[in-house]
Amino acid sequence: MQLTKKSGYGLIAALELAANIGKNPIPAGAIAAKYGLPPAFVGKILHQLKSAGLISAKQGCSGGYVFALNPSDVSVRSVLEALGESLDLVGCIDVASDCALASVCPTKAVWRGLDKKFKSLLESLSLHDMIATDHD
Repeated sequence: MQLTKKSGYGLIAALELAANIGKNPIPAGAIAAKYGLPPAFVGKILHQLKSAGLISAKQGCSGGYVFALNPSDVSVRSVLEALGESLDLVGCIDVASDCALASVCPTKAVWRGLDKKFKSLLESLSLHDMIATDHD
């Protein structure tokens, strides 16, 4: 499994908004400029996060985006899933897998265990945790 640029950029945008909770809305272009990201791509990512209910948009000349939830209540996993990212370490552990070795694979149990631990770690790590780590 490899996370995409969308995942990385989306997490950056979510963290930027979460770190500024209670402050003025931040335009998509400002986030893009601060981190050197493609503005149109950041706009699309923010739209997805808004559709998922993680952020909200404020219209007008002083508009932009604000984080809609408490960053302590939002996991890294929920941000990545809001962006439509697959978090499966390998595709073959899914029950619907079309892998020819699925019924006899000696590594399937290991992958399934690692997958469960990985997803649990992403679920246990909140945006607040990441913001606090960044300031340590």
